[in-house]
Amino acid sequence: MLAEHQVDAVERALEILSAFGGVILADEVGLGKSFIAAEIARRMRCEVDLIVPASLVAQWREFDLDAAIFTHDGIVTTPFFADPSRRRLVIVDEAHAFRNPRTQRYDALARRTLGARVVLVTATPVCNSAGDLHALVALIVADDALRCIGVPSVDVAFEQRDFATIEQIVAALVIRRDRSVLPACLQFGALERNVIRHEVPDAPIDALQFPLTGNAPLLRQFLWRRLESSEAALAESIQRQRRFYERVLESGRALTKRDYRRAFAHEEDADAFQQLLFWDLFVPSNESVDAEAVREEMRRLDEITPSSNKLDLLRSILRNEPALIFTSFIATAREIAKALNVPRGAIDAFKRGLVDILVTTDFAAEGLNLQRAAIVIHYDIPWNPVKLDQRNGRAHRIGQTRDVQAFYFLPQHDRTRITEVVASKNRIRKRLLSGAPAPSPATIVRPRLLKEIPFKGIPQRRHKAGIQRLIEQMSNEPLDDARLAYLLAIIHVEA
Repeated sequence: MLAEHQVDAVERALEILSAFGGVILADEVGLGKSFIAAEIARRMRCEVDLIVPASLVAQWREFDLDAAIFTHDGIVTTPFFADPSRRRLVIVDEAHAFRNPRTQRYDALARRTLGARVVLVTATPVCNSAGDLHALVALIVADDALRCIGVPSVDVAFEQRDFATIEQIVAALVIRRDRSVLPACLQFGALERNVIRHEVPDAPIDALQFPLTGNAPLLRQFLWRRLESSEAALAESIQRQRRFYERVLESGRALTKRDYRRAFAHEEDADAFQQLLFWDLFVPSNESVDAEAVREEMRRLDEITPSSNKLDLLRSILRNEPALIFTSFIATAREIAKALNVPRGAIDAFKRGLVDILVTTDFAAEGLNLQRAAIVIHYDIPWNPVKLDQRNGRAHRIGQTRDVQAFYFLPQHDRTRITEVVASKNRIRKRLLSGAPAPSPATIVRPRLLKEIPFKGIPQRRHKAGIQRLIEQMSNEPLDDARLAYLLAIIHVEA
């Protein structure tokens, strides 16, 4: 049975789906969004596709829905054809994973939502910028879909950072509530935040020259980032870099983009590394290699052997309570697990009470119910601040009977400026999502149906992301009457 706040969300979501064809369910972490989405699927009485992280497939199967389940990455390689004659609902859990329109994953989701009603489920629709929210909105409505409530163009509102209009968009399409909507019987304890300042040991990272690249300062920042996490994370990167230089000396050629990514970029920074650096970073592959400069760089790498007391600080805050320890780097997780003599990533064992400390990367930071924990430790701070909310939400959620202690390890000397970056992103997130109260279902204005509008050819406007991509694809291919009829049928269903 659903709680009252969940029933209310179901009713509102169904009204928004009926009016606009898509809704973003963005209640804060821990309020039971999965239960709401599952009930929406039951009530819609149509074909349902669930698109979820691989780690949550088993959890979604427990809802016993008559639905096809796909993983986030699986839809990229799974063939799909949108049949406009079928009534379909697409539910995407942890939908913030699709916030980048330039990825294959986003393209696959956009095409899969053709002709379907769409529910995007995420407690964190804004991770880094307003563009994240814009990308999600584009998956569910066309540019002019909200003209009936006075928003002539969704795209222009986001492009001009028109926050007053963005508030209207959020009010119309986003269901966003905090724990104040919970009845007394479901309220969970407080979240007490504690900061642990740790020293980052001196290391000659700034002496590195990266002789085969043209942007050493950014690469140094990546190494400082790893050292802020642990010596093990830094050592792993240095070892990869050294092996790469050995291959360069053996082959006598300069690095390529793919070679360098494999050797150096890793884990949470990999996407940022690729997007921010690769296009401007690398020398031509036919450029000669200065072997002596490479050997000198290898000697500088060998001199980087820092040590810190961060593990001692971690031991000092552990109590006789179940604890979650999160880190962004696999090497750091291994180091912690070894130091504490606990298995790494033993999620099922933790749930069953067989172990009281769970050491994990952000793989376990989304969707899982880990209310056994009374302590959440952020052993390092991710670039993306919403991961902090997701980590806390594993323990601080419905079903938690105690207060939760959250500990944040922050470097005393923030060489990477990560705390500044996180604070800036949080300000953007709050500004975008703290807008006007959402309208009640009775006040939602329905747009006119396409059949009520004189229709000649394709409307001169930007469509929902899936249709837009279909049009762009068809514009580069020979067309016949059948393909044009298919496109118009999809547009008709969407409208």
